[in-house]
Amino acid sequence: MREILTIQVGQCGNNLASTFWEGAMLEHQIQPDGLLIDPLEPVGNQSVYFQEASNGRHVPRSVLVDLEPTILDKIRKGNIGGLFKPENIVSGIDGASNNWAKGHYQEGAEIVDSVMEAIRKQNELSDETNVFKMVHSLGGGTGSGLGSLICNKLREEYMKTVFFNQVVLPGLETDSVVAAYNVGLTLPHLLEASDQVFLIDNIALQDVCVKQLQLPKPTFTDLNKVITDHSLCFTSAWRFPSSGVDEKIISELMQPFKFGSLSYIKNDIVFNLTCQTELLSKSVLVSTGQIPEIVKSEIQIVSESSNKSHQSALLQCSKNVSQPLEKLRGIFQKLFVRNAFVQYYISLGMDHLEFQECLDLLKGLISRYEQQ
Repeated sequence: MREILTIQVGQCGNNLASTFWEGAMLEHQIQPDGLLIDPLEPVGNQSVYFQEASNGRHVPRSVLVDLEPTILDKIRKGNIGGLFKPENIVSGIDGASNNWAKGHYQEGAEIVDSVMEAIRKQNELSDETNVFKMVHSLGGGTGSGLGSLICNKLREEYMKTVFFNQVVLPGLETDSVVAAYNVGLTLPHLLEASDQVFLIDNIALQDVCVKQLQLPKPTFTDLNKVITDHSLCFTSAWRFPSSGVDEKIISELMQPFKFGSLSYIKNDIVFNLTCQTELLSKSVLVSTGQIPEIVKSEIQIVSESSNKSHQSALLQCSKNVSQPLEKLRGIFQKLFVRNAFVQYYISLGMDHLEFQECLDLLKGLISRYEQQ
């Protein structure tokens, strides 16, 4: 039995995860009421992402978290809102005001015990949770600050369970003026607590939609659908064991490496969403599909299948990670040298040393990637 518990945090994390659940339900032929379209012929292994209730409804294995209720209320009233267990939805009141420290030390600290209790209860309902997956953005205060706090708590309590983060790196020129601080302050916690971190570069994501999908003005829904394909590809060997791919490949990926990226192929188009890890030595095919010859000449194929679903996922190694991290470091440093907005963080329990340590960590990471 393979089971993944998803923890969706903040506005971006919850919006993204909502699109993901719709995609997962489509692949497994689950209706908005949670019932299978054809109970006599179930499609794939739904139990990876869904728990089957006594009435036959398939409930997402998920805990929904935000520091203000607007997005969570919208999800409750949405097309599949009735599938989420009310006790698995945890909300604050005031939000984090785009401030990592407020999400980590103040508002987030007030609800993190409730979040962990919801995770425990959901985990107890599982036969065996193999993976904790957190979905969040690093630009705002909730996804970064509270997300970091949940990461630390999960690692303390579930030391042997694989934990990976799927995080959106913001377009730093267009997001909050302190987004660089929020991202930089989160990274040390992700590196310490996570087994895998999949960085989704929002700028690269928009390029995929504009240049390869021919969407001149991609919406958040368009962007979220691309990331949904990213997630579903990664676990397809578990969810569709008859696809011809040995699920040991997934297990091999569950090793302690720090930054990861997914390139995937769909309808013969190659999508490279972000940057990769210095600790992963080779490209690995983790899903099934038809690989274009032009791609075969450039990557190492570990496993192939005759399946013609035209959907594949590849983990690969590259120094491209240095580009968004270098941009982040530059903006972070310019703000910090001028002491800009630092007082809003210091007043909530931080000190200047934390900022300096984050800058040093970024510098070291960038140097390691550029030496590849």
